Amino acid sequence: MTVSPPFAGRQFGILLHPSSLPGQDDIGTLGAQAYEFVDWLASTGASIWQILPLTLNGQYDSPYFSYSTFAGNPWLVDLALLRDAGLLPDPQLHAEVIDAHVPFADLPRTKRPQLLAAADAFLADPAHAWWPAFRQFRAEQAWLTDTAHFFALKAQYDDAPWWQWPAALRTREPGAVAASARTLAARIAEWEVLFYFADRQWSELKAYANAQGIRVLGDLPIYVNHDSADVWLHSEQFQLDAEGGLTAQSGVPPDYFSETGQLWGNPLYRWAEMAEDGFTWWVDRLRRCIELTDIVRIDHFRALAAYWEVPAGAADARGGRWVQGPGQAFLDRLREEFPSLPFVAEDLGTLDDDVHALRDDNGLFGMRILQFGFDGTPDNPHQPHAFPTSCIVYTGTHDNDTVAGWWAAMPPEQRVEVARYYQVDPGSDVGRVVWSLIEAAMGSRADVAILPIQDLLVLDDRARMNDPSTFVGNWSWRMPPTAESAELAESVRRLAQQYGRLQG
Repeated sequence: MTVSPPFAGRQFGILLHPSSLPGQDDIGTLGAQAYEFVDWLASTGASIWQILPLTLNGQYDSPYFSYSTFAGNPWLVDLALLRDAGLLPDPQLHAEVIDAHVPFADLPRTKRPQLLAAADAFLADPAHAWWPAFRQFRAEQAWLTDTAHFFALKAQYDDAPWWQWPAALRTREPGAVAASARTLAARIAEWEVLFYFADRQWSELKAYANAQGIRVLGDLPIYVNHDSADVWLHSEQFQLDAEGGLTAQSGVPPDYFSETGQLWGNPLYRWAEMAEDGFTWWVDRLRRCIELTDIVRIDHFRALAAYWEVPAGAADARGGRWVQGPGQAFLDRLREEFPSLPFVAEDLGTLDDDVHALRDDNGLFGMRILQFGFDGTPDNPHQPHAFPTSCIVYTGTHDNDTVAGWWAAMPPEQRVEVARYYQVDPGSDVGRVVWSLIEAAMGSRADVAILPIQDLLVLDDRARMNDPSTFVGNWSWRMPPTAESAELAESVRRLAQQYGRLQG
């Protein structure tokens, strides 16, 4: 079958999640620094801004373990913009732009009261200019009120997971849910407004980026957090017992990142039940993601062909088994709703012919990671000479170490091999090594190259975004305030021009 890919011609982009932007808040936001980054991105000649999921960080501070796959992240809301809208007279911000790591544990104490104060000010002023747009948002987003109710209930029950709530609420008995909605009406309204603030600020920023010829490549985790509004609202579509506990859990077998595999602990889907209603929840979820981005990377795409099922209660992922996924029937349903299939397949890890066929038969771009090119296997697909054109090449992703960190930790014999391939001296300055990989990515056959900002800045392992082998200390890195220099932009632009990746 022939499907038009979401990318036309050679191009490139930069990977940076908004939470990693510097600023006067404790976390990167959607305010002035984000607009400055878009301006800088445009000056490099990039046409893609890749981000991580825009949802609220949940378990382990991860955006991949969010409490909702539909709601935006209020932590990213810029307080100065709320001040400018007359909703927060005196936001508590740092006097200078900072890049300290995000203190996720402190945000409920430092930022949430300010967000709630702005939400209450908005609710108390029905003449505010944003009210017509808020009413429209509330009318169009069917997930909004139930999701806000979930967050209000979590606050009422001291952040306990939903399966530990009273039985009538855990199982969503209509009378109990209605009574709770009346009791918590004020709190529910606050959460609706917070999600509106996040949506409004992101939509304005995305429109600004699009106007400069930059498209946003978003990210959709294949699984959802057990303790999420999604599972609470649609528990019949997940592999759970009568009390809401897991009967099986997600993970992957041993791989590059871990000798014991990765135990993710998400609930698995009841794919047969989902197929019976036309994958409605999935279609709604992807439609929401496409509202917020231009192209969507489907994380762990291989699970659509077959997924690793780990017994509930297992200590690691080694005891799992492969189970057939929804396969082509799922992609056929998506094509009905999204004819151009604006998706990218994250096709890393343990793959087989079924995964390759599902990707290629649907015309989806896959991924190639330069750091994966030296595992000693013949015909390694992650070396530039082996790339197809219809793929995205990365020096590394958010799950990799930075190239500088990778090089520093590399065994001497592998360092010689890498140096020989990229035609650098094994004793070269680390910046020369990093930029050799950047140039290899930009010069490769891949139609799209994505460069993590950490690699452009030649930062070491302290700038790593996530280490999949650990749940502690991830997701908190922030970019230095002085990173977006004109000199760096010009260097990147020269490479893009040299290798035919400038758009327009």
